[in-house]
Parts: sequence; structure tokens; C-alpha cells
Amino acid sequence: MTDRAPAGRLLVSTRRRLAVVTLLLIGALVLAIGAATAFIATRALNQDVDRALEQAAIAESQRLAGELPTAGGDEGDERPPEASDTFFLILDPGGSLVSNPSSVPRHGLPDMAAVAAARATGRDIRTVQDGAVPVRLLTLPIGDAANPVGWLEAGFVLTLHERQSRSLILAVTLVGLVGLAGAALVTLFVTGRALVPIRAAFATERRFVADASHEIRTPAAIIRASAEVLEREGLVMDEGRPLVADIVAESDRLGGLVDDLLALASSERGSLVIERRPIDLAEIARDTVRRAGPLAAERGIDLVGPAEDGRVLPVVGDTNRLVQLLLVLVDNASRHSPPGGRVTVTAGPGGGRTAAVSVDDQGPGVPAEAREAIFEPFARLPGSRTRADAGSGLGLAIARRLAELHGGTLAATEAPGGGARFVLSLPVGRSGGAGAVGAGPTAGAAGAGPTATAAGARSPATAADGAPNAGTPSDGARPAKTG
Repeated sequence: MTDRAPAGRLLVSTRRRLAVVTLLLIGALVLAIGAATAFIATRALNQDVDRALEQAAIAESQRLAGELPTAGGDEGDERPPEASDTFFLILDPGGSLVSNPSSVPRHGLPDMAAVAAARATGRDIRTVQDGAVPVRLLTLPIGDAANPVGWLEAGFVLTLHERQSRSLILAVTLVGLVGLAGAALVTLFVTGRALVPIRAAFATERRFVADASHEIRTPAAIIRASAEVLEREGLVMDEGRPLVADIVAESDRLGGLVDDLLALASSERGSLVIERRPIDLAEIARDTVRRAGPLAAERGIDLVGPAEDGRVLPVVGDTNRLVQLLLVLVDNASRHSPPGGRVTVTAGPGGGRTAAVSVDDQGPGVPAEAREAIFEPFARLPGSRTRADAGSGLGLAIARRLAELHGGTLAATEAPGGGARFVLSLPVGRSGGAGAVGAGPTAGAAGAGPTATAAGARSPATAADGAPNAGTPSDGARPAKTG
């Protein structure tokens, strides 16, 4: 199964979503653990700083013995605050400096707000800026707390502490990123292994569908041939002729379903053959309309195709497969249009360097929320069909796969006058002697007004898997079944 097949894309998309969700969960867990680790470690460092600062301040207070010193430190030998982790400032009761025993420069100290807070609460600890240097500052009373003789401000320079905190956070971040990268690799491996059984199940299902379809094809053909012989040779009474006709009709339906199953299975496993050659998409559209004309007439549908105006839409593709694709769209449109309605096929330049063919019907249209779902195998809109006009549910899935194999797109939109519009867009290719897209007397956009000719009277044909002969109508050929 190729990744371009619907089942392959589904598995790739599932693996991607599973990996993304798993990585998001792991990432959230790693982020939470990393944040908690950094918070706890940083808090422990801060507590160690506060504890060491308090012990140093108590020791200095005990040294002062409740009295202010008579002389200050040597202010002439000032050292930068980061030269020592801990320093002391001794203040009088009003907060003025009495002594600077550590000889640190005072750019923002003593801190009067800290003194005021200590006077109110008995002590104060905070982080302040001494110039550009962060300092953890503890303010304690000297002597009696109720009537202190002065104040001791003990400071701890946080330069090294902050460097350690940053290193800790960086280490936690790096460990988290490495863990996340490892988790990503493990996740991709595990999700890939988890989808192996699903891939095998898809492959088994495709083989079963292909084998069963091949086995059913021959009995269905024999049933149909036997019923025709009974009718042709007059071996059935008149009362039984309607039953024989039903057998032939249901054999045709069964044969069409088998053809569609084989085509879908081939496209899923990548064995559907596309013979690429330069072709004119406008001529392909006109030929499809001629083939589908008799069937549309039987249903009372006015089938209108692109005008013979000399327009050339050069693309590179497989004529038979593109006819098969467009027959699906025309048959689908004619079945969903009311009797007496019109199905319009137009061809012209698409957006960018693309050529487009659009098929408009006058049916109930396709709800916006179902415009992708209808391209899934066996997809049907609830209440939109009866058993009499229902297709196999595979035609649109096959049509989109054929469009993708040609490097193009097939999308459903709303037709201008109501109903559904299916637009096939293919990249422009150069063909020998073909001009630019839209070359001709009246170049216009795909989906423009139906400057059209009446459908001819050639029989539609289906290109089934293993029979890429869609360009050659044969007896008993059926239009492609649609979704």
C-alpha cells in the first residue's frame, strides 16, 4: 500500500496525530517536572542563603554585645561587594551609619525601608540592589528589641548565588530537551510498530476484496449469459420474462460492483496502470458526453457538453482512465438530477497552471459538511437515494483516486443554479502541437456558462481493472458505477 493511497494516507495521518498527542503529553510532563525541579532547587538555595546570613548576623550581634562600636571601619579601603559574600553595616537608632567593618561601598545602603520594617516587626529580610549588585539584606536590632541601641544590617551578595541558579535552570532545561528528543524517537518507533498490525489488516482486506471480486466476476457473467440464452431461445414462459430481465439487470449491477471493487483495490495497492501521454482534456470531456448520451436520454436528462470551439486543454494522462473518471461524474449527475433536468459538462482553464472540467447537475446538491465524506468508499448521503437508483458507493472514491494518480484534484462544490458541481483539475502538460490552455476562439473558465452541444448517441463504456479499454465501447458495456 502506497502512502498516496487513501488507506496509506489514513495510517500516516493517524501515526502523525498519535505521535503529536503523545509528544505533547510527554512535553507537558517534562515541563512540569523541570519547573518543579528548578523551583525546589532554587528555593533550597535561597533557604541556604537566608540560614547562612542569619547565623552570620547572630554571631556579629553577639560580638557587639548590645553596644555600638566607637569607630567605623576603614572607609578608605573599600572593597567591591562581590569580593566577599557577607558584610555588615552598623547603624544608630535613627538608621544612620555608625560602622562599616567590611568596608563595602554604599550605593544604596543602609536601606531605610528595611530599618523601618524591622522597627515595626522586630526584624526584616529582603533582597535589595546595592547599585548593580543584588544583595540579600537582614536587619536586626542591637540590644533590647523593644528599645534597641542601634541596627545591624547583614548583607549577602547574590552574584554567585544567581549564577548558580541560572546554571541550575540551564541544566534542567538541557536535560528536559534531551529527554524530549529521546521521547520523540521512542514515540515514533512505538507508534510505527503499533500500526504494523493495522497495515497488515488493510493489506489482507485488499487481497480479500481483489480475490473475491475475481471469483465473483465469472459466475456473474455466466448467470447473465444463461439468462439471455433463456430469453433469446424462448425457454421461458411469458410470465417469467420479467424475472429473466431482473436477473440480467442484477447481474449487470453485480458485474459493475465487481469492476469497481477491482479498480479500487488496484488503486489502493498502487498497481493501477496509468499510461501517461499528452492529450487534450477538452476533447476527452466531449468524448465522454457522447458516450454517456444514450444513458442520460433513457433517464430523461438533457446532457450538455463542451462546445466544439477549438479550445485545447493540454494535459499528460491516460485517456481511458480519464474517460472512466468523467463517466463516473456524468452518471452520478444524471442519476441525481430530476427527469427533464440538465447535466452540464464544461471545460476550460482552472486556477494557476491547471486545466479543469466541471460537471453540474440540478439535483439536491451535497451539504458542505459531506463534501469530503462522499469520496470515501461506500459513502452515501442519508435519504438521498432509493435502492433503484443507488450506485455501488465506490464510483466517486475511484474517481478521486484516478484524479490523484494524475497529480490532480477532484472536489465537490455547489453549482451556480443549485445542485452539485464536481470539478476535476489537472496540471497543465505540453502536448505536441497543442497551444496554451484556453487556446482557441473562445477561451473561458471551467464552469462557465454552458456553451454546449447536444450529446451524441454513442454508448458509454467502463474501464474496469485489468481492462484499460475504456476508449472502446463494447456490447453490454455499462456506465461506471458511482458513489
